[in-house]
Amino acid sequence: MFAILLLVVNITVSILGVYLFDYKIDAAINNPLIIILSILSGTIIMLVVFFLYIEVFYVLVAKRKPQDSKFKHFIAKQIMTVPLFFTNIRTKVIGKENLPENPGFSIYVNHTSMMDVPVLMYKLNKYPIAFLQRKAIREIIAIGKWTPTLGCVTIDRDNVRKGAEAIIKVIKNIKSGSTMVVFPEGTRSKKIGKLNDFKLGSFKVALKSKAPLVPITILKPKNYKEVKWPFTKRITLVIHESIPFKEFSKMSSLELSAKIREIIEAPLLSNIE
Repeated sequence: MFAILLLVVNITVSILGVYLFDYKIDAAINNPLIIILSILSGTIIMLVVFFLYIEVFYVLVAKRKPQDSKFKHFIAKQIMTVPLFFTNIRTKVIGKENLPENPGFSIYVNHTSMMDVPVLMYKLNKYPIAFLQRKAIREIIAIGKWTPTLGCVTIDRDNVRKGAEAIIKVIKNIKSGSTMVVFPEGTRSKKIGKLNDFKLGSFKVALKSKAPLVPITILKPKNYKEVKWPFTKRITLVIHESIPFKEFSKMSSLELSAKIREIIEAPLLSNIE
């Protein structure tokens, strides 16, 4: 809804500009410069409204509401619909019934692009989703400061001590009822349908939190990168069966990594998208 509202603002300002400064003067739309400036003005005002929305709700909601506030997560998910809407990304979900009824579990998913975060937040809207994220995400203008208030944890892979502290915080968040998303590859895969090596340390989250683990596969068609805006880009989320802690409690990080990799990789190899 918020993304549609922004589009309405853009169109309204653009049309108003053309009407006032072109059509109203000579009862005809015939000034290309006015048309271009009106469209540009509509876009600028739309962006101003977007960032004002983020800032206002950060002050009024994100900073004041508890980490698991449903309203706060609702606002965050509305913000995340904006890049999905304007890049024309459409997502199909398979296996949503496999998700646990209650939050407080970990999600392990392959990492394909920066758009993975909004896709997961938008499609798993029932849960207070948060992420184990890189420092770069925390530094994104306006949006970055929202992430700690939602329960996201920043990991510094160049600092072993801080990396361990981040893992501990993720574990605490899960035990407190957050649904934490972990990208076990640690970075985005450059090739469609291919997985990078998994970071064994990331599986300490599942083993130490003693909570269910849900593997998810993000599927993209082989021509995904060739599809250019405004054509629709399509993504499929395959949500695999939830794995109770008792089924992997005796595993090592290496064994659990191999198991989860096999599950996540299976749809990529079968190319079911």
